[in-house]
Amino acid sequence: MTTIPHSLFPGAVFPAVAQTQAAALLAVQFQLGQSERLPPADLRALQFRQIGALVAHIDRCVPHYGLSLRKAGLRPGQPITAEAWARVPILGRAQVQQAGAALHATELPRGHGQIGEATTSGTSGRPVRLRKTTLWQFYWQCFALRQEIWQRRDLSAAAMTIARDDALGPGEPTGRLRRLPDWGGPVALVYPTGPGLMQDYRAPVAELADTLAREQPAYLSTFPSLLLELLRSGVRPAGLRQVHTMGEALSDATRALCLERWGVPIADVYSSAEAGIIAAPCAEHGQYHVNAESVLLEVLHPDGSACAPGETGQVVLTPLHNFAMPLLRYAIDDMAEVGPPCRCGRTLPVLARIPGRARGMLVLASGERRFPYYGHNALMQVDAIVQHQVVQTGYDEVELRLVVKRPLTAAEEEPLRRAAMAALGPPFKVRLSYRDEIARGPGGKYAEFYSELSGAGAGVG
Repeated sequence: MTTIPHSLFPGAVFPAVAQTQAAALLAVQFQLGQSERLPPADLRALQFRQIGALVAHIDRCVPHYGLSLRKAGLRPGQPITAEAWARVPILGRAQVQQAGAALHATELPRGHGQIGEATTSGTSGRPVRLRKTTLWQFYWQCFALRQEIWQRRDLSAAAMTIARDDALGPGEPTGRLRRLPDWGGPVALVYPTGPGLMQDYRAPVAELADTLAREQPAYLSTFPSLLLELLRSGVRPAGLRQVHTMGEALSDATRALCLERWGVPIADVYSSAEAGIIAAPCAEHGQYHVNAESVLLEVLHPDGSACAPGETGQVVLTPLHNFAMPLLRYAIDDMAEVGPPCRCGRTLPVLARIPGRARGMLVLASGERRFPYYGHNALMQVDAIVQHQVVQTGYDEVELRLVVKRPLTAAEEEPLRRAAMAALGPPFKVRLSYRDEIARGPGGKYAEFYSELSGAGAGVG
């Protein structure tokens, strides 16, 4: 017999065969099938019990929080109340940047595996370095699999993904289509599937549209901004049954345009690098079900009070399984509208909408549009950069705007220019400028990239 560490059902035991990844994934699906229909009060009690384990770990191993949790009334070994939880200070992205290694656990509980690192700037352009465990990655796979089960897709069909293809080697053309034997993990770890197709998002939109028309997949996964360009391209993909979007805010207008031009629905997933898959759509009614077994999600008014159904507020997240870098009440810089209980019978919290704008597109002199890849990773490696924004100022020029802790040296600036120019390709030149701050857009969101050229914005939203 084996136990999966820090399950929402502590002490849940599975047969020894659960030590294999596929069996462990299915064992957790059995748990999730129960928890997604629990009374909301029972589910919240289980969340607070899991946070209790996280707080005890933080008290021993995470220097950043110090005495702040005890001052709020959270003490190791004592039940967590809603009143005490509301007194825990909200953690902003800038605070995470400043805390640095003080947010890193000095040790891990047994069974959490190895620590990996990642970087993200979200949509704010503020780079944050994250630490995650093998166990956190396993739970990410669990919720990715649950979403597939909810959607009831035909697993024997072909699925195409348009995203960044990290498997491309140096010098390989970014537009190359890769043919895969299956859909990949986690679905193909558990079930036999049809073939998979992978195309890098840096290819011109016309090339992506041609591939979609030629290959005729049943399912397409991509970003909302690229989907919008494909919808505008005039391509009419035969045989397409559903589009899966991720990584950006999906506007109501893009959702409606997909139904109008392609006649297929969109299953949009709300996710982040910090918290994994936060919410997934209900196949019956379309609202977003929050993966409450993985994250405690709060939607708050400016005064800190909770939003009611129909109200929109700030999203504050507490991932429940990342013991390598615990983030308590983390403000992810998103807004969401709380939804009413779903008629499907699942009792998980509901989000009706996650408003925002899709990413803008890079515009070429020919009129062609491309996803704006600009050497993001190089920016993330410079600790002095607090925030960045990339602005297309001409058909052959972009401006890299930086907010910094200190002036960058020439040795730091030049690799940024080279990385951006290599990613953008000819004829683009890159100019660096420094700002005291980067202003929010009209909707209150930061635009990590936008184009000043006429008609080059995200378009709808």
